[in-house]
Amino acid sequence: MFNKYKWLEEQTESLIEYIKEDHKNGNRTDLDSLQEKLHIDLDTEVIYYNHCWDICKELASPCEWDLSEWGPINNVSQLAYAALYEWAMQKIDLEELLEETQSELDNEELA
Repeated sequence: MFNKYKWLEEQTESLIEYIKEDHKNGNRTDLDSLQEKLHIDLDTEVIYYNHCWDICKELASPCEWDLSEWGPINNVSQLAYAALYEWAMQKIDLEELLEETQSELDNEELA
């Protein structure tokens, strides 16, 4: 069964690890690449239909079938993706996460 809070915690950790890995490789993550990482993770999350149904039961309301900002939603995978994306955007401030993580990494280098 899908647990939106567990997913949110794991997704946040995944994004932080992505920033840290970039930093370790001498790169500085920008907001666009962090958003791309989120989209890749969302694509991975909605591969299997049975998992998509669990996501939709937890996050999606029936009216969302017609209200997607990406156009009409034609299947459960698209609905699950839209629901996860909206949940993530409500709960994770990507700019703040990026700034805080990079600041922590910069401070560790100075120590």
